[in-house]
Amino acid sequence: MTAVAYLLSGMLVWGGIGWLVDHWVGTRGIFAGLGAVLGMAGGVYLIVRRLGA
Repeated sequence: MTAVAYLLSGMLVWGGIGWLVDHWVGTRGIFAGLGAVLGMAGGVYLIVRRLGA
């Protein structure tokens, strides 16, 4: 359950930050998509680092 929480929270937080950047810059979903991908990568990193999976 912890692994799923890391993945979802990373996607939501960094995707949300990307969404805000999209609105600030005036683009449509580019930074939100990049943020979600980076959030997933960060979640995988935390899973490997903390849970040793």
